[in-house]
Amino acid sequence: MDVFYINLAREVFPKAKIVIDHYHVIAWGLKHMNELRTMLQSIDGRKFKVKHLLMKPVHKLTNQEYKQLKPCFTTFPDVKRAWKIIHQLRKVYWQENWKKANSQLRKVIWLCEQSCIAHMEDLAKTLRRKKVEILNFYISRTTNAKTEALHSRFETMKRLHCGIRNVERFAKRLMFCLLPFPVLTDLFARVVY
Repeated sequence: MDVFYINLAREVFPKAKIVIDHYHVIAWGLKHMNELRTMLQSIDGRKFKVKHLLMKPVHKLTNQEYKQLKPCFTTFPDVKRAWKIIHQLRKVYWQENWKKANSQLRKVIWLCEQSCIAHMEDLAKTLRRKKVEILNFYISRTTNAKTEALHSRFETMKRLHCGIRNVERFAKRLMFCLLPFPVLTDLFARVVY
């Protein structure tokens, strides 16, 4: 979602449609909601260990988990309203076409603006600014999940390698670890014979 990357992509690929991955949009909303919860808890002094539950989609919560959220929602009604807005934001990606998604996104922006919660109002500004790139998901249905997974594997390999002293060796190890299993077995079969 960073402006630098969007501008870079526009410069390098001028005809491409920029798509902001839905993971990052939802993560941005969750970040705002969590900042609100943290701020309210620090002012009030009461702590509720519900961060992991607030991150889960509503339909994946069990009755027991929802009961764990209730004391937090009772104490901090703004957190509950923000949580409901994030659920509405998730629904943007559940729509069957661009038109319905656009309508849902406009609803989310309106809910954020009407909430009178500074964190949600900031979220509304971001959603309004990035609206085209968010809705471009419905043109191509693309995500960067595979790229994120690959990056995660690179980072894991870098940690296991305890830093990069020999770049060539590290590059070979990355390639080796990323090869599909059938290719690896074929390579080993050739080396043995």
